[in-house]
Amino acid sequence: MSVLAAILLAQAPAAVPQPTQPTEITVIGKKLANWKGGVFKRGGKLMCRTERSTGDTQLDAIRCGAMLACVRPVEGHIDAIMGSDLNKATKRKRFDALLDGTKPCLESYEDAAVAKMLARRAEGPASR
Repeated sequence: MSVLAAILLAQAPAAVPQPTQPTEITVIGKKLANWKGGVFKRGGKLMCRTERSTGDTQLDAIRCGAMLACVRPVEGHIDAIMGSDLNKATKRKRFDALLDGTKPCLESYEDAAVAKMLARRAEGPASR
């Protein structure tokens, strides 16, 4: 082998090994993507209901916590839409538009809460 070829091979970046197991973050992301539920009002109080669980009660609580924290600031707008004389389809369209606006809040809340949960889990059972 020539000296130049040896130098080029030595400088070639090594192949990045691909993980054979999904990372915990990937698994959590998939679980959260499968969660189904929503917010509703009972007795004038905003509440969250899980209809399809992630299988992890902490993740379910994170998702509901995010929904409550991020929907609460627009609760008055939701009440106004739902209390209006608009037809059902228009109400749904406006409600969905309001919820779309909460996505950055939901993502930020969930990212922070999942990071805290993973840190606690890494510390072991005594920290939970």
